[in-house]
Amino acid sequence: MKITNYNKIPEPIYRAVCKNWYSGAGAKHFCSVTELLKPDKLFVLERRHKDQLSVEASDLIWSLMGSAMHRVLEASETGDTLNEERLFTEVNGKIISGGVDLYENRIISDFKFTSVWNYIYSNRKEWEQQLNLYSYLYQSAGFEVDKLQIIAIFRDWSASKAKHEKNFPRQIEVIPVRKWSMDQSEHFIKKRLFKLQLALKLPDYAIKECSQRERWQDNDIYAIMKKGNKRATKLCTSEEQAKAYCKTNIDKDKLSIELRKSVSKRCEDYCPVNHYCHYYRENLHPEMFKEAI
Repeated sequence: MKITNYNKIPEPIYRAVCKNWYSGAGAKHFCSVTELLKPDKLFVLERRHKDQLSVEASDLIWSLMGSAMHRVLEASETGDTLNEERLFTEVNGKIISGGVDLYENRIISDFKFTSVWNYIYSNRKEWEQQLNLYSYLYQSAGFEVDKLQIIAIFRDWSASKAKHEKNFPRQIEVIPVRKWSMDQSEHFIKKRLFKLQLALKLPDYAIKECSQRERWQDNDIYAIMKKGNKRATKLCTSEEQAKAYCKTNIDKDKLSIELRKSVSKRCEDYCPVNHYCHYYRENLHPEMFKEAI
């Protein structure tokens, strides 16, 4: 994948981004843990179009910050500490690899530079899957693992909000992650491998579309608007609910329903293969449908 610099970040930072972008590059394996967890269509399209893909260097700044964190951790290693050690294991004839941020005292820790919004509202299912697959790699290599945890560092943390907002996190939060059994992890890996290998045999248009959750898309909202008001009187999750509210409201003649379409955030802003995706072209940007790719 080509790394571009259209935003003209300083050359030393651009070089650092290019050098530290992916620690697993060149590894002889079927896929990494991170790739194993990608939606089927994203996984396949990235492989089929890898020579045409590019990423803007400024979008990899937080990845670079993660690399800087690893260098600092390496300087504080003890005899019982492993940082960024890439391990490999074979499942159903396929090599899976993964690099853990920190293994210490039988604890696997993954550092994430993330937003406060993501910490409060996101579904952390992917975090649980990722750490348990790392745990599977380590236990397969003979390391004992007692505990899994995310160490979240908030890039948009605010001291003033931390003082006044009840649910606002500390600048760094340790988030425990439920640990699976080895059998559960192995079953999960085999299931994902089967789906990905099947998807690799299909033409692009036949691969299962990403789910709404995988597209990072909320539900549509039906806003009840009262004439003369800028803010919604009520927000509903379905058109039927909105109509029922208007029908029984004393001010029903002054009310209208405004559909607020949700956005597929991943498709629009974070998917590197969206222009090769039939769902993106046909549903989000139909003007592209007849374009040759």
